[in-house]
Amino acid sequence: MATPGRPSVSVWRAALPAILCVLAVAAGGWQIAVQAAARHHTLTLRSSGATYTITHVEQVSGLTDAELGGMSHGIQGLVGVGQMLIRVSVTVTAGATPTTYDPQQLTAVSSRSPAVIHPAGGSLTGGPLRTHSHIEGSLSYVVPRDGARITLRIGNQSTTVPLVQTDDAPPGADEHNH
Repeated sequence: MATPGRPSVSVWRAALPAILCVLAVAAGGWQIAVQAAARHHTLTLRSSGATYTITHVEQVSGLTDAELGGMSHGIQGLVGVGQMLIRVSVTVTAGATPTTYDPQQLTAVSSRSPAVIHPAGGSLTGGPLRTHSHIEGSLSYVVPRDGARITLRIGNQSTTVPLVQTDDAPPGADEHNH
């Protein structure tokens, strides 16, 4: 039996472009997949010339009814044990033309309820934005603690941004004891 020899220079000249072409196509396919995944998990919403970019989401903890010694009657905006307060940090940016923005359009939606959750407060009030300008602030939402996924959207648009997965309220959270 004869041992196989090394390929000749002419074989390499013919095969090398094909090998490079296959590698280029594979690399291009990988890059497209990475870009598609990045677009799928974007934290940006657009409406009427304004771009809303979510930069941070956090659960805000506060005093409980027990920590207030049961003296929580009449306190405005107290978040009950069956709810949680989330703060969403947002950067609003104008494009190539001046625009106005309205953060009240940014509504939270629970995967367990069709109800729309409007901001309960925050530092963004809305107004005009000059060309290529931006403003940063935050919005707060009171959401149910029922194990739901909470997303953010503008008005009735179908595009949403994931915010948090809530936990379940402890047993008896809806009971009030004196």
